[in-house]
Amino acid sequence: MNKSQPKYCIGQMIHHKLYDYHGVVLGVDAVFQLSEEWYQTMARSNPPKDQPWYHIKVHGEDSLRYVAERHLELDKNVFN
Repeated sequence: MNKSQPKYCIGQMIHHKLYDYHGVVLGVDAVFQLSEEWYQTMARSNPPKDQPWYHIKVHGEDSLRYVAERHLELDKNVFN
């Protein structure tokens, strides 16, 4: 596998580029760690498994999301 260093760390505020939600990073996996069944059902855009994935607490919700790094960016609103 071609592991890469995570861009984001625990506590950083992020923005999901596809689904336009904001949240905070609660955990980081260097590579995909959930089941193949979860990946086939939930990861419809087929993001790479050999790059970092993040545990995200969504702002204003009780939900947690597991998100591939390629879908995330720093939340620019935090700095305004």
